[in-house]
Amino acid sequence: MLLLIDSYDSFTYNLRSLVEEATGETVLVIHNDQVPQHELQSYLGLFKGVIIGPGPGNPSVDGDVGVIPWLFTQDIPLLGICLGFQSLCLSQGCAIEELGDVKHGQVYKVTHNGDPLLDGIDESFESVRYHSLHVADPLADSLEKLAYTTEPDGTEVIMAVKHKTKPWYGVQYHPESICSTFGSTLVSNFLSLAGKYNESRSRTVYEDPGSVEMLLRKINIEPLLTPKLDKPLKLHQKLIPTSSSPVTICDLLFQRGKEFMLLNSASSPGNWSIIGLPSKASLRITHSTESNDKVSLQQHGESWEEDISSIWSFLSDTMSSHIVPKTSQFPFIGGFLGLFSYEEGHFVQLEKLPRVTSSSNVPDTKLVFIEECILMNNSTGETFITSLNSAEHIQEIEELLNFPTQATHLDEIHAEYINKPDKANYLSNFNKCQQLLRSGDSYELCLTVPTEIGIPANIHPWEIYKVLTVKNPSPYSAYFNFDDCVLLSSSPERFLSWDNETCELRPIKGTVKKTVDMTYERAKSILNTPKELGENLMIVDLIRHDLYQLLKKVSVTKLMSVEEYSTVYQLVSVIQGHFKGSAYSGIDILSQSLPPGSMTGAPKKRSVEILQELEVLRRGLYSGVCGYWSIENNADWSVIIRSMFHYKDDLKNTRDTNLWKIGAGGAITVLSDPEGEWEEMLTKLDSVLRIFQ
Repeated sequence: MLLLIDSYDSFTYNLRSLVEEATGETVLVIHNDQVPQHELQSYLGLFKGVIIGPGPGNPSVDGDVGVIPWLFTQDIPLLGICLGFQSLCLSQGCAIEELGDVKHGQVYKVTHNGDPLLDGIDESFESVRYHSLHVADPLADSLEKLAYTTEPDGTEVIMAVKHKTKPWYGVQYHPESICSTFGSTLVSNFLSLAGKYNESRSRTVYEDPGSVEMLLRKINIEPLLTPKLDKPLKLHQKLIPTSSSPVTICDLLFQRGKEFMLLNSASSPGNWSIIGLPSKASLRITHSTESNDKVSLQQHGESWEEDISSIWSFLSDTMSSHIVPKTSQFPFIGGFLGLFSYEEGHFVQLEKLPRVTSSSNVPDTKLVFIEECILMNNSTGETFITSLNSAEHIQEIEELLNFPTQATHLDEIHAEYINKPDKANYLSNFNKCQQLLRSGDSYELCLTVPTEIGIPANIHPWEIYKVLTVKNPSPYSAYFNFDDCVLLSSSPERFLSWDNETCELRPIKGTVKKTVDMTYERAKSILNTPKELGENLMIVDLIRHDLYQLLKKVSVTKLMSVEEYSTVYQLVSVIQGHFKGSAYSGIDILSQSLPPGSMTGAPKKRSVEILQELEVLRRGLYSGVCGYWSIENNADWSVIIRSMFHYKDDLKNTRDTNLWKIGAGGAITVLSDPEGEWEEMLTKLDSVLRIFQ
């Protein structure tokens, strides 16, 4: 067994997976401040060696490294990676300095001297660098340089060292990255060297199931969902003859005064559109992080509150009695439709958020349990009505649709005011991001800014949505009109989909605006640059980490591919996790991976904290996710971007005007240009603002 020390990095579980697959060893992961030093002392005998992983910050800052310096007083084999490598060198008296040219997500050639740690690795091999600090020459007398890389100006940067008398090794590069080579060979060599050292010193590694169990209690994540699969599926369905679009059908429902929720796959790669039809009998769930231990419920005209341990355990317990085996052809036959805000995710320091600008608690989770819906297959043109209750309900819905109508929409929406982001403030925050990237606190920061729009109160949200879906059709378009908030989405980005076998994430990083002279090939050449590829690579590695935290098998089926949308070209990757042999399910992945990494940066924890300090305001629904979770345990959630949202109790609403918000932003890296990032942010913002033009 090996111990892996995690310094709150977003690549740690990629490293654990790499080591376990390469060596067959079990790897236990703990945070660098999770187990007190005196307690960790008693556990070291369980491990053949310790891997000190990467992380944000500086090895000289106590709060960044926790127990790591203490490990260099122990007689145990150690392998330090990035921050761990720098900590090893610092412990021996080396100077740690800022790089002149920071490398985050960059692939470089590494050359080594043939030491046993690097046995079987090409003399010159490619690996990914994520570091703004480096170990300066000359090395301490106790250390030997094993490998280096060469900067464009010819400067050599140390990439690997070992201690001359102790079993301590370190590499600056990231062997666990998707674009690194020979990572498996490196960790296998370390384990071999550790074994030889332990044998030479008669260092016995003991097996103590009780001690292991105590450690596991500190670090285990318990599965959320325990479905009762003995419940038979009673699904009523009917194929109805219609050529109407989802918007046309919803327009008819709107005219008839019928409540609906729409997930509208208005362009490729979406295949299905889902129209959920809530009723008074539908369970409605509201959760606010302002009252984190309470959930508000509505059903049959009654409202009440319940105490909860977490919104995720509550939702899983609620869904467990509804889950049935997958037998239908549909993506959704009933279950939850709704959204989660950015603040519902991990690492947001709620106590540091400013006072809310609403007369009631801001909703962070809004879900409704749907039992009747209209499903439209955009590939075949087929439309179905389904019900979990009775065939009579299907007949009632069909009768409702048997009225001739044609969807109409305004050409544009009138706005009383549009308050766009302040450029000077944005550039100031951009510069602060650059300082934090260079100091090692983050590799990438998704800096965002809100735009406020005043829309006449007499314009119904449905009328706004109809214009939006015409002006900016998207694969993850959505219309949610709840009692306290409204979301109108034209998102191009899937966050997470799942069924019982696999889950899939499709992060987007890298955007080029479509113009008359912007061809696919030209966009491809712009997006295939170190800056854009580095942004996407970092998020791919982050998502792999999020999945590997719970799953053993993760695959990247598309890596940094250019996709075309109605208004932009974007750089997209596809990452899949596999549930076979795992006790976890999709809801575990969702609960552990929010907020979306593409909207935070990496490492996620430190990046979320930094962005909160810079942006000051709640992001709210922007940067959250919306979608569905069907009772057949398949789900699809998109990132809430290219979207408008409105809180009905917002204090800035007036009798005549409602405040709506649009968020926009982009990933800031050390290669980012301030004017370029400002323009990219405006491109994303304009994809929604075009409804006012």
